[in-house]
Formats: sequence, structure tokens, C-alpha cells
Amino acid sequence: MSRLLRSLLIVAAALSPVSAFAEDPVFHGRWQQVDSNAGRCNTCLIAIVRHGDILTVTATNGWSAVIQADRRGQALFATGTGQWRNEMSVVYSNAAFELGFARRDEQLHMLMMVKSDDGTTNPIRAVFSRPVSEIDKRRDRPPMSRAGFSNLSHPGEPR
Repeated sequence: MSRLLRSLLIVAAALSPVSAFAEDPVFHGRWQQVDSNAGRCNTCLIAIVRHGDILTVTATNGWSAVIQADRRGQALFATGTGQWRNEMSVVYSNAAFELGFARRDEQLHMLMMVKSDDGTTNPIRAVFSRPVSEIDKRRDRPPMSRAGFSNLSHPGEPR
């Protein structure tokens, strides 16, 4: 892994609150992109699947990677390598990259260093959160009206 990427991850981990990692140090599961320097994508999701110490990452926008969780001091982060899918319409078609993830509160921060054909490296930064489930979305709706049923308990009975 490049020294630049490793250094950036160590700095990011050092700046993040230690208590956030104690609550939920798990990377696996589904994550939805909420911010990126490569453009907004409300439909971009990543899925991280644990295979022992190794995790695989698959993105809906055409890349995949293999990462390994790493504990340095009190900070939890994961680093690895991956590749963009080979598609002519994609800017980074077939490009290899190194990447790192760090948990900060309820968000997952990613730094991807994409290697271009000309030898330059392009950083892609993104922030992910757990997607809101349909059940959680329904909970945020106002309660349904109970027309004609103002009190479902019998008069005189405690609720």
C-alpha cells in the first residue's frame, strides 16, 4: 500500500474520536454514499462482506475491492486494493486502486487512490452511511388518522 494512503488513514484515524470505534467497529453490511468529491450519487451503494479477517467490497457503480481490517493503537480502519469494472463508458474503466476505510461515528469514510494509465494517481474521497430502511422511513411518517375511533379503550378503563 502506498505511503501516502497509509499516512492519510493514520491521520484520519488519529483525528477521529476513539469512543466512536468502541460502539460499533464493524465494517460489514450495506452502506449508501452521502458525499463524494467524484460527484453526487444518491443510488450508489457498497456492500461489505466479511470472510474471516478479509472483507470484500462491491459497489453498485462498478468497482470492487478486497480489504483487511487493521487496528493501530485505538483506531480501527481497513485497507486494501481493488479494480474498476472494464467498461468503456466509465472514466476509470479497468483502473486499479488502493483504498482505505475509517469509521467515524455512524459514517464510513473512504479514500481511494486510482492509478491512471499515465502514471498519475487520482484521489477519490467518499462518505457513506447506513441506508435508511423502508421500515425506518415509515416510522418518520405522521400517524394515520383514526376517523371515528378517538378512544379505542372502553370508558373508565385505564389505557
